[in-house]
Amino acid sequence: MKFTSRAASLLKGLGALCLAAYLPLTSCKDDVSSIGGSLTSGEVTIVMDSIYTDIQAKPVLSESIDGRSITKLVGRINVPEYGRLECAFVTQMMSATKMPVPDSITEQHVDSMRLVFSVPRGSLTGDSLAPQQLSVYRLTKQLPSGIQSDFDPSGYYDSSSPWAKRSYTLSVIARGDSAVQKQAYVKIPMMLPKDFALDIFRKYRAEDKIFQWPSSFNNFFPGIYVEQNFGNGCVANVSKAEIFLYWNRMVRSYEPTDEKDEEGNTKYEYVDRVKRDSICLFASQPEVLSSNIIRYEMADRLRKMAEEGQAVITTPGGYTVEMDFPALELLDKYAGDEGGMAVVSSLTFEIPATQVKNDYGLTVAPYLLMVKSSEKEKFFDENKVPDQISSFYAAYNSETGSYQFNSMRQYFLNLYADYKSGKPIDPEEMRFELVPVGITTEVVEGYTNSTTYVTKCTPFVGRPTMTLLNTSKALICFTFSLQEID
Repeated sequence: MKFTSRAASLLKGLGALCLAAYLPLTSCKDDVSSIGGSLTSGEVTIVMDSIYTDIQAKPVLSESIDGRSITKLVGRINVPEYGRLECAFVTQMMSATKMPVPDSITEQHVDSMRLVFSVPRGSLTGDSLAPQQLSVYRLTKQLPSGIQSDFDPSGYYDSSSPWAKRSYTLSVIARGDSAVQKQAYVKIPMMLPKDFALDIFRKYRAEDKIFQWPSSFNNFFPGIYVEQNFGNGCVANVSKAEIFLYWNRMVRSYEPTDEKDEEGNTKYEYVDRVKRDSICLFASQPEVLSSNIIRYEMADRLRKMAEEGQAVITTPGGYTVEMDFPALELLDKYAGDEGGMAVVSSLTFEIPATQVKNDYGLTVAPYLLMVKSSEKEKFFDENKVPDQISSFYAAYNSETGSYQFNSMRQYFLNLYADYKSGKPIDPEEMRFELVPVGITTEVVEGYTNSTTYVTKCTPFVGRPTMTLLNTSKALICFTFSLQEID
């Protein structure tokens, strides 16, 4: 059995860096073991190439993205290195099928109805102390199904009649240390018209059929449009939008008084007290349509970087990066070395990345999707997840300062099948787009190990980011074993 190392041996950790991509490299061959020799005569060679190469890449400007997301952005921010970002959103609401309120509660007990936005503590970009104001409008017609981040809500609501309005900040400093430690969310409550609360209460009491199906409820209540009409310097992530019904009820309790009886015991008496209660009737859920509305004016500095050919990526929206993966060189190398039985072990692709320098703490995108450019739109339209054949994902590794795309083995094998049969390799099969995405995973526990599955992959809209890829120092690690049969 022989071992061959081209560029850097990951098994031994003793290789030297390749100075030029795709050049033949000197190999060293060491006798490792004769295990398996009794099964088949011949020599087994493990070929491992770690190739530093200059990937041909260019930034691509996207005018709009799929803004549908559970996370909704609202606010404004202006960063000299990044540009100006304004975020609003529209969302339908999911209704409860029943209102579990005691029959003793009547219309006279209904106190109010409130819309409450929940922002996870710390889920913001900018200054949490910046004073801001939200305006909420009730939609007057159904949202389009193919909604994008450049959606214009004009004509879908009455701008002269806000449904609710509230000034707020996202700081919890004024609430004391206990609130900071215990509260996971910053709440933004907004009072809704009392007439709406009473109308909803009556419909639930009458068991109106509009609450039985989301479609029937959306016909009655198409949703809301939320925008920031005052303030600058902060963009918040709204994770929940809920509408609560509040009511008052009398509660009789047997309580001690300040008086004593003749034996010196404390006297008790019945006391009627008004207590408040509430229930969530409507909420923005993943099952209903919601979308971010993003207006992004890019900074001149970023545009200049893109014009110079630098591989810059921004969120939400803005630049992605298109590149050509050098699969032909790998195919030639593999076919040239194949003298007997050959098995591809692994293929990984790593790209160094840094944040674009700024004074506002904007970092890099948490995940990148590497998807064939020809299949990008279909990937998001059909809510696909990376399949390790035409699409891959990588998390940013802060220790190495890079994104590493693993499990590209099957992609290579599919190409090699065409290559070996003499079929020309279409350049589109090697052209990929790098898109910032949000990844949702699920861990399934087994008897001896656990497996992580990607359940959702959507364009990343969680916060403003700026990522600069160093495609001139991309690293391809290609490993296969070769058995020369006598």
